[in-house]
Amino acid sequence: MDHADRRRYIRLNVVFPVEFQFLDPDTGGSICDIKQGFTRDVGKGGICLEVNNIEEGFEDILKARKAKLDLRLHIPLNQRETKAVAAISWYKKIKSGYPNKYVIGLSFIDIDPRERNRIYLHAKRITLTPRVVSVVTLSLIVALIYFYAMDFNLRSENRRLVKELVEFSSAKSKVEKDLMRFDLEHKETEEKLSENQQKIREYEKQVEELKKLSEELKRKDELLQYFEQDRVQAKEKLKQAIAEKHKLSQEVADLSKNSGYLRERIERLSKKRVTAEDSLKELLSSFEHVEEKGISTMYKWIKNHQNKFTGLVVSYEGDKNVEDWAFSYDQSLAAQCFTLMGDQTNARQLFDFYKDKAKRVYGVFANAYDVYAGSVVEYNVHTGPNVWLGIAMLQYGNKFKDDEYLSVAEDIANWLIGLQKEDPEFGIRGGPDFTWFSTEHNLDAYAFFGILYQVTQEDRYLVAQERTFDWLKKNAFDRKRGRLNRGKGDATIATDTFAWAIAAIGPKRLKESGMDPDQIIDFAETNCLVTTNYKRPSGEEIEITGFDFGKFEHMPRGGVVSTEWTAQMVVTLRIMEEYHRELNDHLKEKYYKRRGDFYLSELEKMVIISPSKVGQGEGCLPYATQDNADTGHGWRAPAGSSTGSTAGTSYTIFASRGYNPLML
Repeated sequence: MDHADRRRYIRLNVVFPVEFQFLDPDTGGSICDIKQGFTRDVGKGGICLEVNNIEEGFEDILKARKAKLDLRLHIPLNQRETKAVAAISWYKKIKSGYPNKYVIGLSFIDIDPRERNRIYLHAKRITLTPRVVSVVTLSLIVALIYFYAMDFNLRSENRRLVKELVEFSSAKSKVEKDLMRFDLEHKETEEKLSENQQKIREYEKQVEELKKLSEELKRKDELLQYFEQDRVQAKEKLKQAIAEKHKLSQEVADLSKNSGYLRERIERLSKKRVTAEDSLKELLSSFEHVEEKGISTMYKWIKNHQNKFTGLVVSYEGDKNVEDWAFSYDQSLAAQCFTLMGDQTNARQLFDFYKDKAKRVYGVFANAYDVYAGSVVEYNVHTGPNVWLGIAMLQYGNKFKDDEYLSVAEDIANWLIGLQKEDPEFGIRGGPDFTWFSTEHNLDAYAFFGILYQVTQEDRYLVAQERTFDWLKKNAFDRKRGRLNRGKGDATIATDTFAWAIAAIGPKRLKESGMDPDQIIDFAETNCLVTTNYKRPSGEEIEITGFDFGKFEHMPRGGVVSTEWTAQMVVTLRIMEEYHRELNDHLKEKYYKRRGDFYLSELEKMVIISPSKVGQGEGCLPYATQDNADTGHGWRAPAGSSTGSTAGTSYTIFASRGYNPLML
């Protein structure tokens, strides 16, 4: 019977504390103080209780098995205790002396069925936990091995792709550079030929005049043959005229010969140019799929760096100083990449942060937030990043016909109009805590107000846009030199003001206002274009041509190519190409296309492999050819020799797709 009871009640080995008292079998009252024990086994019908140090007098109660036990079971992780009344089924003394030890088998007499099940299920769950943990651990190990293998394969494929992209870009860049050299030499030769032909015409005219003079002097010689002195003078002049005529005739012959040489040279250059164009076409046909894969891998790099909790994208990968920072300007570019690629889900996740989670400062957004926590990491509030966030939300709404974030964009616009009204000239200063006025910020605002007017048709946005344009004409445009100032009273050269003036205002309106867009491009290329060496993470040094942050001669660091600002110029060159196509000026259209293609190829030569696990080996671009470089505008490029940049990578995608973020 004891063995049967044990098989019936003892099922699962679990331990938890139990408080109990012996109850008198006749009266039901307590016959001892509260004692404590621990379960050895637990079943649905009862428990096995292990008790230490019971008074010897109670062993008779155990032998008689008549007394009942009032139990208080304390199940771990449960706030309430479980009450029950049990009878003694069996017992065994397993240790004598002090302390003694008993094992008592108890069967439940009075217990809530739900509590009975709860005890049993808890015991069963504890018993099964080691097996479940083992299975889960094994599954995780298998999954880690699988994902490591997939990550290794992905990185290998991306390394091959980036290498192929860089090689093709270098080849394409060389051919495009040769074509630009051919064009320049062709133009110079034609100008020289035209100059020679003009000289020939002038000399021929002088020869004709000398012929007439010779004939006149001959007649004079005949008439004055009796006047010896006049005749001698006339003969001397005739001799000089004949010598001069011979000299000019010889020069005409030499120039004619030189013109023939120049014509042959033009013909040779034309043939070389045709050959180079054929080579470029052949190269482009094989390069197109590599370039498309390169853009795809750059876009994946941006997606991989979006935090799934906050929706924010890391601005710089590889710079330990700001590795967890998400600058609001960069978030605008990343969101527009999502929109451009038709990725509505990722765009919404990023905008939801600014709509519902981001802490606002002065009613708008701070310059930077923590990617993982979403907290503010740079409390400065600048006008530009807020304007760019508003533009990104409007571009999203236009693409997906979704007005959910329009109210946030209008909050930013109302804040801007408030700043604008604080200035007598209606300029928008750098932020609520700043007194300076930036051309770049006002160009951003001009574009933002224009897009808002297109979306809402509210006249107040059109009024704000025109006020901004009047401020730009008065304080930013330098019509005499064909350039823009960095800000009010600040003539520093800033490359992005040239690019964004054309992108935000458009070449047609600039021309109508007295600013020649062709002259703006020429000024940028004359003053900000540099050729410098870039050391790839592998140690290989390559030559890169692109745009610096300003006039590099003013900087002790030497020339630096900015990937973001060079890509901005490529976007602007595409705009100029389209502008001249509409004017039927096909020579300038071709000129701007050639230069845009060349600078884009130079950017693609700088693609590097993502330096982190998060990047999964996808391609990205560094921010500049030199890390930690002084930009000349009050901030420095990120540190780290292989730092991936969201801004540089995003704007290169814009350049490749011909996308202007400042126009709806």
